[in-house]
Amino acid sequence: MNQLEFHQRYEEESEQIYNTLIKLNEDALLEIIADPDDSKYKIWVGSDNYQIWQVFKDKGTTRSIQPLFDIVSNLSNPYLVRYHACTALFAIAGIKDDEFKGMVQYGRNAERELIDQQAAIDRLKTMLKGLGA
Repeated sequence: MNQLEFHQRYEEESEQIYNTLIKLNEDALLEIIADPDDSKYKIWVGSDNYQIWQVFKDKGTTRSIQPLFDIVSNLSNPYLVRYHACTALFAIAGIKDDEFKGMVQYGRNAERELIDQQAAIDRLKTMLKGLGA
């Protein structure tokens, strides 16, 4: 399998998973992200797909804000899980500040300088109060 074939297969499998997940209601989606031992979608494993976060981004409501924030704010969670959950969280919450999102996701500012990531997470928590968090 060459690189092009690999990419096509990855996109096809991702689309299939997305199409399965988009049919689920929010409660079912929240159950999936609450289970770090989930073996069906393997969202907590860095080597697997992240379509669930796109589904949250597309159809999540304020009910998803607290569970997503819990994932994002726990710096011991796998980086890619936190990264994608953060993107979904910002979309649901309507926060359109990419620099701030980078501070929460990476602990760096727009100049790529280290910042106090926990302070950024605390600021996000304050911003989310009243939206479901």
